[in-house]
Amino acid sequence: MNLKKINTSALVTSAISLILVTASAPSYAENSKKEQCAGVVKAGLNDCASSEHACAGMNTDDGYKSDWMWVPIGTCKKIAGAHVIGIANPEK
Repeated sequence: MNLKKINTSALVTSAISLILVTASAPSYAENSKKEQCAGVVKAGLNDCASSEHACAGMNTDDGYKSDWMWVPIGTCKKIAGAHVIGIANPEK
């Protein structure tokens, strides 16, 4: 095989892959639409500090009222025992 032909083929394949990944990825605006959902987080999976501890991942009990995680807006109200404590952009 010709080395130039192989490099061109790899370049075209890479370009097509990049286009497909970019097209299927959610936009920044979609990623920023999150709410803080409390009361349903599994132990060790909280996204931030609460009144009980100072850091993400430090909760020791499942479903503690003040422990929360980021979920897409509208998701929290669909979960039994959950409540929204805030809406923000978790990326900032």
